[in-house]
Amino acid sequence: SVSISLGPSNSQPGPGCLLCCVMDFYPAKIQLRFQGQQELSGHVVATNVVPKGDWSHQLLVLLETIPWNGVTSSCQAEHISLEQPLSWHW
Repeated sequence: SVSISLGPSNSQPGPGCLLCCVMDFYPAKIQLRFQGQQELSGHVVATNVVPKGDWSHQLLVLLETIPWNGVTSSCQAEHISLEQPLSWHW
């Protein structure tokens, strides 16, 4: 599963980051990226792929950016278990 949410930034007041969370995938190799109508630039921080103890894994990726009204962003996951990339939109 993939989810995307808006959160506070550590470096600026108010909302300023997109958090993409990918849960319950196996095997551990996965590719995750942010996409948008405009070039998404900003500071990207990712955790290591974390094993959950039930053979599945999770990954969190944070993009610090200024959210603009009317601009769509998405988090896209590519994994061997998927026939096509899985995307969630903000």
